Amino acid sequence: MKEGLSQLEASWLQQLQQHSEEALAKLMKHYYADLYNYAARFSQDESVIKDGIQEVFISLWQRRETAGGILSLRYYLLRAVKNKVLKALYYNDRRAGIAPPHAGYEFFHEFSIEKIIIERQISEEKAARLKRTLSLLSRRQQEVIYLKFYQHLDHGQIAELMSISRQSVYNLLHETIQKLRSLWHTDFVTR
Repeated sequence: MKEGLSQLEASWLQQLQQHSEEALAKLMKHYYADLYNYAARFSQDESVIKDGIQEVFISLWQRRETAGGILSLRYYLLRAVKNKVLKALYYNDRRAGIAPPHAGYEFFHEFSIEKIIIERQISEEKAARLKRTLSLLSRRQQEVIYLKFYQHLDHGQIAELMSISRQSVYNLLHETIQKLRSLWHTDFVTR
């Protein structure tokens, strides 16, 4: 079993290489919600999101013989969906005569306060304060927090997914956490 793959993922990939449509269906069922939720951070267009996910799984099926080279299935699928959605948005904008956004793309995420409340057992007031604080972060800072703490990707995977260096990921995470602390403290003092 490869280091980054669970036994179940390794099994699915092995079955996929043996032309198992059932393995592909299991992969789709297992990852669809995560892929949809991540893609929705870049576009609100449901058809672009669904088409992008479908294209990723079609591509995986077409290249199933080389699926053994995948080291992290979650990372591979997230990266592929992000690329498909951003590419579709870019071409849609070009066809409509709209200039692409200056930063390359937008990342939208409303952090799940309910999950934070349950996991950390904090009061509703603290959760609302945290949501306000997170909303003050830049889109890139929100994306790095999402990938690190919600998708549990390592720094190398985040670097590739965000098209920045590994050192930039460390710097961005450090800067973001420092900003969160500062904003949290400022909010606490003003209350």
